[in-house]
Amino acid sequence: MFSLTEIVVTGFVAAGLTGLALAAWPWARRRGRFAVGAVSTLVGWMGWNLVLNATNGANFNVDAPLVGLSWADAGSGILAFTATALALGLLLDRVEPAGRVVGAAAIAGLVAMLVDLFVL
Repeated sequence: MFSLTEIVVTGFVAAGLTGLALAAWPWARRRGRFAVGAVSTLVGWMGWNLVLNATNGANFNVDAPLVGLSWADAGSGILAFTATALALGLLLDRVEPAGRVVGAAAIAGLVAMLVDLFVL
């Protein structure tokens, strides 16, 4: 699969790009939500890719013919989405509208998936 260095470096790239994407949204700049999104993206990214690496999940990294995404790419986005939704929804913003929390998590998941698709 990928080396530990590749996973860590690309995880920080995904986290940094997520933080930048969320910082463009005024709601995410308040209370440092963009930073929470970046850190949770890193956690989700690292968790997914380290599990794939430890289990030799090379079969997950085969692109689907129509969409061009692999399960490895999609998994990075799904775990980034989940970690961000949990971090914002359960830890930081329990009284915020769910649409904003899910929107921020969707941005994190999309950025992570695109980084995995084009970089890793």
